[in-house]
Amino acid sequence: MPPKNDIIGTLEECLRSWAIGRAVELALADDAALEGLFKLLREGDGEVRLRALMALEEVLASLPDVKRLFLLREYLNDVLAAVKCNSDEVSIHALRVLAELIHGIPLRPDTFVRLAHALKDLVKSRRNEAVLIEIPPVLMNMKAVSYTPALMDVLSRLLSSKNLRLKAMGLRLLLNTGTYTGASPLLKTVFSEVGNMLSEKDVPLADFALDILMEVSNFPLNEELVDDAVRVLTAVKNLSLRGDQKLGEKARLVAGRLEAAIKKYYLNNPEKAMEKLHELLVHERFYEAVDLALAVGDTYVLKWLAGVLKEMGKETLKINERILPGPKYPEIPPEKKAQRYLQPPTLSRFRGKGKKTAGSSPSATTSKQRRANESPEDRRTEFNRALASGDEERLLELSRINPELVFELVRMLDNGDKLEKMDALWALSKLAEKLDSRWMPLLETCVEPLINLALSKNRWMRMRAVKTLAVLASRTPYGSGIVRRFLEFYLSGDTSKAIPALEFLGYYFDRMWDEKSAMAVLSLLPEYLDRDETRFDALLVLEALVRSAPAERMSLFKPFVEQLKMIKKSAAYEDQKLAIRILEALADREKGLVHE
Repeated sequence: MPPKNDIIGTLEECLRSWAIGRAVELALADDAALEGLFKLLREGDGEVRLRALMALEEVLASLPDVKRLFLLREYLNDVLAAVKCNSDEVSIHALRVLAELIHGIPLRPDTFVRLAHALKDLVKSRRNEAVLIEIPPVLMNMKAVSYTPALMDVLSRLLSSKNLRLKAMGLRLLLNTGTYTGASPLLKTVFSEVGNMLSEKDVPLADFALDILMEVSNFPLNEELVDDAVRVLTAVKNLSLRGDQKLGEKARLVAGRLEAAIKKYYLNNPEKAMEKLHELLVHERFYEAVDLALAVGDTYVLKWLAGVLKEMGKETLKINERILPGPKYPEIPPEKKAQRYLQPPTLSRFRGKGKKTAGSSPSATTSKQRRANESPEDRRTEFNRALASGDEERLLELSRINPELVFELVRMLDNGDKLEKMDALWALSKLAEKLDSRWMPLLETCVEPLINLALSKNRWMRMRAVKTLAVLASRTPYGSGIVRRFLEFYLSGDTSKAIPALEFLGYYFDRMWDEKSAMAVLSLLPEYLDRDETRFDALLVLEALVRSAPAERMSLFKPFVEQLKMIKKSAAYEDQKLAIRILEALADREKGLVHE
């Protein structure tokens, strides 16, 4: 075994030359190399630190819990230092590393408290939204071995905060305490606090709040809770009716779950529903009364309410719009289909998450033999189950055994409803990232449907599609064709195509340097930086180019310095922050050239 210093030198050389895959292989094969990646978080420059984090994301996803527990105890300080780094890109990848590092590992109370404080400080620091959206996956994995007074004090402070994002953190961590059994005090806290978070003005917060509501809607209601549940149901419906494509589908699913819980409560007590309706009408909470009556679904109750509203002169109430059209599920019920993006990881994912272990037990071998003997129809059924539950390991295994299942994903992209498309997009993003190169030709059939969805007005679908295409473009022989299509969109001048193209190019150049494509992009980038509607995405592309370009090509970006300075002075706040970040990155790269 070579000395550790030699290993670190080899790792640094791999990272500087963008040979991240080689660094991953070294770290998986040699514990000294694995520890070296963590040490580079402390000793490397900004460029090396960022790429070390990228490598660690892949490495940690393949390590067993015991090894990650050791790494957590040894190197948590280094990861947290990277999380707090001024570079948003470093912070983003550090948070992803942190989520992988603690996945399925119960934390000691002091570690839990440290993480809670670090995330709280990050939320309060007014960082770029791209950084903050990486916090929820970390929160989902934060569970403690015991709950000390100091730990509960942290939760109490979060829950009493006036900052709604911190309050939402407190709710999420409270649900993680392991004491959540549907008891009234906890549900009362959730229902009383979460309604204020359901605002289309703060999309990430509302999305996070809907995740929490989807989880707690599994628990039965009682008389003490039903009033709060009805109030929250109306807030969720309002969110789904305001035309926000990002949240509408999820809000409709949550509304359906809340309606089911309310209906179950009143099923054998219709007289209590009448009493509650009367109370709501007295207090002029008309839409809450409508939503309650629709949830109960009793014809007599609905007719009675319609008559009362008419007598009160409320014919102008938009009652029909309160009946939310839910998506159709021919095979999989909504609660199963929603689990992947609306609920925390399942118990099986906490136990293993596809971790590679040193050996296989006899039972595991038997299971593999049984799976090898499955019929194509059985595998198709298992494939649907893996999609519904978000079982990444099973999805990959079935795709290798029966590659034709990828054609089912193509069908879903072409002809499926919204949620089927979302399932297929999630699955393809995992296959593109995790399948070996020999399977990549199979995914070429998905390129055209993905490009069609990349032009969708649904932002979630568009972003998932362009990110998956960027991965394929960087990993496959047909990647040049994908890049060429997006360059055509980029050069077209059509904003509806230019924005998806910019999003794709940001992801693509974040993964690799492509000289020919970069030159084409840079020629038109100043124009996109001048437009308000494209500036933010254009800045992200410029930042990715600056970070991925070889040192000898830094002169390409000098013409942008003055334009970045103007953006720093006069553009929107988020654009200003991004421009400052790019200027700092350029300065850092220039310093590196001088030292060399």
